[in-house]
Amino acid sequence: MSGDDGSEYANKRKAVVVRVLSLSDLVKIAAIGAARMAVLPIYRYAGKGKTVFFIQTVFKDYYKLYGLPLIYYYTASGENRQGKYVLVRVDEEGEKMEISDRSRPGWVTIPIIDLAELPPFMPEEVLS
Repeated sequence: MSGDDGSEYANKRKAVVVRVLSLSDLVKIAAIGAARMAVLPIYRYAGKGKTVFFIQTVFKDYYKLYGLPLIYYYTASGENRQGKYVLVRVDEEGEKMEISDRSRPGWVTIPIIDLAELPPFMPEEVLS
């Protein structure tokens, strides 16, 4: 993507985006995959005074939208690149979620992948 002007994507449809209300909501979606042993990383882009966290899935067998990226995202104010993982734990005391630089035993560990730029299929509206 770096050094690519994105022209090959110019005629492609943008991803379908769904904004969630909190980072916790986004992490819950990613944790569902982790519980099924399918790690779904959380991507992070910081720029223009915002930090966007998102996960990508695709429409499967949904008419002509097969393979179209489906993005769940959360936008936070401020640019933040702290932490490499989201840790999740649900026990008798409730749900706990934190961003950390390392994993911990007994916690679901979801990697955070930092991006230098938004992917070309991602609409700029996620930064507003």
